[in-house]
Amino acid sequence: MDVASQHDDFFSSRLVEHGEQSPRYSLIFDDFGPSASVFENHGSEAGGYAWHAACVGLVEEHAPELAGRLQYDPESSMFAAYSTDRAALLHLAELIRQAQSDHAMLDQALGRVNLSDYD
Repeated sequence: MDVASQHDDFFSSRLVEHGEQSPRYSLIFDDFGPSASVFENHGSEAGGYAWHAACVGLVEEHAPELAGRLQYDPESSMFAAYSTDRAALLHLAELIRQAQSDHAMLDQALGRVNLSDYD
């Protein structure tokens, strides 16, 4: 069930819940346009793989406690993270939203990782 909308805490990402007895969640993000120039400055296209790298950098810098609670499964046209921990995905959604509007934050996160490791 897709449980995100523009008025919830997960926007600009979407939260999808899988299973009722043992919930597992997916955080889906595909709004790459607003931050494309930051990725281009790092020699990459904004896409699911590049946002995977960005999220690793964001988590390392701003929320290292999340590292063991998130799994990533990006595709070229979509970034996806998975967890049984809804709060961890909410925190990641907040980091994505902040990085979309704060290009210096995104630039710093990309500087922490080797983008070619995420192609």
